[in-house]
Formats: sequence, C-alpha cells, structure tokens
Amino acid sequence: MTKDKRRAKRISVELPVTVYLFNNKGKTRMGSPITGHIKDFSPIGVALNVATILIDGQHLFYGCHDNHDIVLVLEFELGDRAEKTITVQGFPVWFDRDLDSDKKLFSVGIEFLTSAKSQAIKILSRAACKDQNMLETLWKKLF
Repeated sequence: MTKDKRRAKRISVELPVTVYLFNNKGKTRMGSPITGHIKDFSPIGVALNVATILIDGQHLFYGCHDNHDIVLVLEFELGDRAEKTITVQGFPVWFDRDLDSDKKLFSVGIEFLTSAKSQAIKILSRAACKDQNMLETLWKKLF
C-alpha cells in the first residue's frame, strides 16, 4: 500500500476551463484555446480533463517539458462573481487517459505557477468549494 504523497488535500469539482499554451519568453499565446473541465482541485494544482491532448499540433504535456518557456494558461469564467475571469498559469506534471470517462478524455495534472496564497487562487478555491467547512479544512491542511 502506498502512502498518498500529495502536498494538499483535493476536492472533486466540475469547473469549466479554457486552456492554451503560452510562451513566457516571447509573451505570446500559442495556438487556439481548447476547453475542458477541472475534475479535482487543490490550492496548488488541478486535474484537468480535455478531449484532446494537442493544441494546433503542440502536445499539452510534452510541449511544456520540451521548452520550459512554454506554460499552460487556465482561464476560468466565474460569471456569478465580481472577478468574472480568473487566469492562472500552470505546468503539467502528469498526463494519462481518463479511463473512468465514457468519452475517453485525457487527464492532465497541473501544478499552479501562481502562489497558493494569491488572490486568484483564493477566488478559485471559493468557486470550487461551496462548503465553507470543507474550504477551511482545505486551507488548514495546506498551511
């Protein structure tokens, strides 16, 4: 039996997200965005489900690992909040097929490049976790 080595507790969610590759060195967006959804969330990262692992021929995982100037940008539309769009950069740490899905989606583990203490991550945490007690537990276990 292996011990769970995660640095933060995760919660199951269904958050829609738009994802694109971004070149930090050139400060340019690469290719067209794709849509997906977040299936679990923690203040330090997410598990993303997408129908394709390629963006205009660039692999979401290997594109970032082949060139560390390239990162993923996750854009969340939170229509019921004052901060309607939250944008967070992340780096893929794993990918696999989501065998639990009937649609044969790809799952990508993404570590946020933004601090867990940032305003953007706090807003996302509140959007992901409607239960205040669970939200407090999530944050206590991290810090």
